[in-house]
Amino acid sequence: MMAQPRRAVEAVKALRCIAVEAQVERGFLGSRIYQEVENPEALCLEEDWSSEPELKSHIRSSRFTELLLLMETAPEAPVLEVRAIPKTHGLEYIESVRFGDN
Repeated sequence: MMAQPRRAVEAVKALRCIAVEAQVERGFLGSRIYQEVENPEALCLEEDWSSEPELKSHIRSSRFTELLLLMETAPEAPVLEVRAIPKTHGLEYIESVRFGDN
C-alpha cells in the first residue's frame, strides 16, 4: 500500500501494531514490514499462517479489520494478495533436483 505523503512513519507504526497484535492469534507464524528505499511511502506487510483455517479466522478478526481500515487511508488503491503455498522445501529439495533423480 502507499502511505499518505510524508506519513510513512505513522503508517509503519500502525502496521507494526497490527502485526504485533496478530502474534497472539492461533496459527500465526511471523510477519515482516517492508518499505521501499526509493519510495518510503510504498509499504508492504507480509504475514505467515500455519494453516488455511487459521488464516480464515484471522481474516474474520477485528485485527484484520484494523488492517483494512488502514488500507482505506491509502491515496491509491492498495494491493492485497493471499498466497497459499501447499508445500515448502529446503536444501534437500535443491540437492535432489540438481544431483538426484530426475
